[in-house]
Amino acid sequence: MIKAIASACLIGLKTRYDGGSNPDPEIVEMFKKGEIIPLCPEQLGGLPTPREPFEFVNGDGKALLEGKATLKGLKTGKDGSEFFIRGAEQVVTVVRLLGVKKAYLKEGSPSCGVNWVHIDGKVVRGCGVTAALLKRLGIDLEGRLPPSSVIGK
Repeated sequence: MIKAIASACLIGLKTRYDGGSNPDPEIVEMFKKGEIIPLCPEQLGGLPTPREPFEFVNGDGKALLEGKATLKGLKTGKDGSEFFIRGAEQVVTVVRLLGVKKAYLKEGSPSCGVNWVHIDGKVVRGCGVTAALLKRLGIDLEGRLPPSSVIGK
């Protein structure tokens, strides 16, 4: 029975911007038991893998949804906000179809960060676009960090 959704990179799928993954053993086990559906909002929004890294300018995912922030490509400087919003909306469609109330999301991601994101060149408190949209729906969010993270330093 499907209990939750999870960032696809957390089950080991190579969906990160750099083509890598961040497998989380607990999430992998839940996936093997059929309890989790993996999703990558950035791929669902139309971005390729690998892809240019993006970071927020002037706010986080909540601010972006309010029209106060943008997501800028770190190599090209292009605004990729529309891809992230589209991906978040696709995740919401899946959540509604499945009726799930829980999401395990990768911290630090411009889509999935629950508590930590990159804003203006720094890792700071904030949430990604998908996390912000899921919060609006009352979905229980749990941020997961890769073992090598040094969030907050």
